[in-house]
Amino acid sequence: MRLLLIIILLGALGAGGFMTKPNMETLRKHAEGVLADKEKSDDKIGDLIGNVLGGINHSDQFEDMVVASKFTRRSSGKVLIECYGAYSQFFCTQPDEKK
Repeated sequence: MRLLLIIILLGALGAGGFMTKPNMETLRKHAEGVLADKEKSDDKIGDLIGNVLGGINHSDQFEDMVVASKFTRRSSGKVLIECYGAYSQFFCTQPDEKK
């Protein structure tokens, strides 16, 4: 009986995750907002000049997992930001800056 209850609860949890995972546009907007907040607080004029003169060269990748989704933005081969979304919540990291 307990096993059946656990299976039902896990199924409900999975169905809720599947139905509330964010799509690509939602994750992109959230990632751009996080990057804009970071650029506003950092105020790196050299990066701004480099982007204007060199052109902004972004590539976006979206992975749709069963109950979650992942958005990755790269610029010049560097990962700028990775965002995970599940249950209408977001978690964003900037992996290359940790080094």
